[in-house]
Amino acid sequence: MLNDRLKTVTTYCLLASLTFVYGCAGALSGGGKSGGRYIYQYTMTEPSVNDQLLYKDDYITVQFKFDESAVKFQLQNVSDLPLSIVWENVAISLNNRAFPVRNLSTLYQTELVHPLPVMIPSLGYIREVVIPRDNITLEKEGWKEKDLFPTDDMGSAARKKLIMKYNGSVVKLMLPVRIGEVVQDYAFTFKVKGISALPQNVRPPVKERPTPPPVMTASASNALLPIVIAGGILGLAIYALSKEKASPIGF
Repeated sequence: MLNDRLKTVTTYCLLASLTFVYGCAGALSGGGKSGGRYIYQYTMTEPSVNDQLLYKDDYITVQFKFDESAVKFQLQNVSDLPLSIVWENVAISLNNRAFPVRNLSTLYQTELVHPLPVMIPSLGYIREVVIPRDNITLEKEGWKEKDLFPTDDMGSAARKKLIMKYNGSVVKLMLPVRIGEVVQDYAFTFKVKGISALPQNVRPPVKERPTPPPVMTASASNALLPIVIAGGILGLAIYALSKEKASPIGF
């Protein structure tokens, strides 16, 4: 009899706990509906015109690729000399406003540090990501990137009109490269040549990023709280009934 009672109460406590957990989870999760998304097309205008964003000379071969918030590139050393990027002098400008940058090694740094140079041997290459330093921040939900230019109209016709005005915008990347003992200041200029609306069933290009370090955020703590409380309720119920079962007969 007591075992049946224990099972019944435990079942009710479990159901109540699950209801509590899911109810809290629904209250904690925020809703929101974004509007139309847009993708920008770029062309290189300096030091040479190239729609493939490719540049070659006697020392380097480099090709660029844009996503919503960063410039990615692969750079190969085609000279006979060792080569490295002078990261402390790398800068990116968006419509003439210049920013220091983060790269793959400093993407999730909370302190302001310059990326360390990597020596590239002859015929060696590196793959890198450049993002304006202030465009990636640690917030309560985790690391968040800001787009180079707005990509979500949020369902607003006025914002859609604003996004379209970014057609013709200019991105410049200052990329000093040490070749042997000499520093060559490369300046790459890109222009937005078109802005297209993404179909609703198409996602933006995947951002190639390293996995961010784990962060215990306030939202994560709040999500765990209902589970802890529910577990406590269930544990107390089982403990109380177990004590009753152990009581001597007649008391």
